[in-house]
Amino acid sequence: MNECLKHISALPQSGKVYSLLIPLIFCFWATSYSQYIIRSTRRTSPVITFEAGARFTYDDNVFLYSQKDLNDFRKSINSYRFPFETSDDFITSITGVLVVRPQLFVQKMTTLTVRYRQYIYAVNHIKSYQIFSLSFGQNLNKFSGLEIGYLYLPKYLIRFYKDPTIQTSPPAYIGCDFAEQLVSFETNHKLKKLLNLTPFYKYEIDNYAAKFNYYDTKAHRLGLNGSYRLRGVFELKGGFEYKMAKAKGPVPDISYNQLGWEVGAGLGRRKVTEGFNLRSLKIEIDYSQERREFVTNNPLAVDSFHTGRVDKIQNFKVGIELLFSRIASISVGYELENRNVSSPYKEQIDEVKDYNNNKIGLGLNLRRF
Repeated sequence: MNECLKHISALPQSGKVYSLLIPLIFCFWATSYSQYIIRSTRRTSPVITFEAGARFTYDDNVFLYSQKDLNDFRKSINSYRFPFETSDDFITSITGVLVVRPQLFVQKMTTLTVRYRQYIYAVNHIKSYQIFSLSFGQNLNKFSGLEIGYLYLPKYLIRFYKDPTIQTSPPAYIGCDFAEQLVSFETNHKLKKLLNLTPFYKYEIDNYAAKFNYYDTKAHRLGLNGSYRLRGVFELKGGFEYKMAKAKGPVPDISYNQLGWEVGAGLGRRKVTEGFNLRSLKIEIDYSQERREFVTNNPLAVDSFHTGRVDKIQNFKVGIELLFSRIASISVGYELENRNVSSPYKEQIDEVKDYNNNKIGLGLNLRRF
């Protein structure tokens, strides 16, 4: 956490964002939490429940720029490349989840879930976006279940790129954004009430803005997630995913194969203290890594930024959650992500593509009311 604060304080262009800290610090955020497909076969839950929350996060590099680009932005070097006010921001996300459990089969739980989430950027409003998702879960027996899901992201701005359709001096930079659709299928299997395995398949479609439609991508994603609970208070979890993405191209061609994996641990304790109304305490630590290998057949002279390129992305998260009642909890968290790029094009590519990103958050989560 201290390293994150040092990184934040090193961004002098953030004055406008910091001025929002005092009135916004009382905002809250909902940490995401996983729910297994498998549930009790007894109908102890209400037929309809609603979950809601808000999330407040400080992000020190919202456009994921390299350190060189951040320095250029601070010093107003080639400022036409950065048509925004700050490279950091405060993000508030609001989430609503509607869960319906119709009794379609005797002694087998069926779950329909509709989820909406909106991300609001305090300064860089153009970065704000929303996500809709729908899922259908069905218990098959006491130890297995399946779930089918659909997610829609109408528009997400990555950053500003040079307009490829016009030639001006200085060059014009415009937003590069895309829409995404994701269809998923997964099965869940519980072994001896301690080991939980979830193999999955996902099909992803990314459609970019018209001027960047050579980035349009379709991807197949296969993987397995698992968790193991020990003595009811300690949990180990991990997973891997292999992704095969084919882009429209032909130049540039961002087609790639990617192998990702993650490991994590959680520690939870109930009835932490009698004097203070604290029902449980949960601590989680996660580490993940992705290795993306670009597979274009274009020669270096044609597509120098992708031919032979390999990206390595690492992510570290730590979070603490305090549960005060059945529906309310508060949490704090920190996340660090970085990317390192290697390419036969030139060593300087890391000055453009490498980045570090820190996020810190504080919040409140409301469940099932």
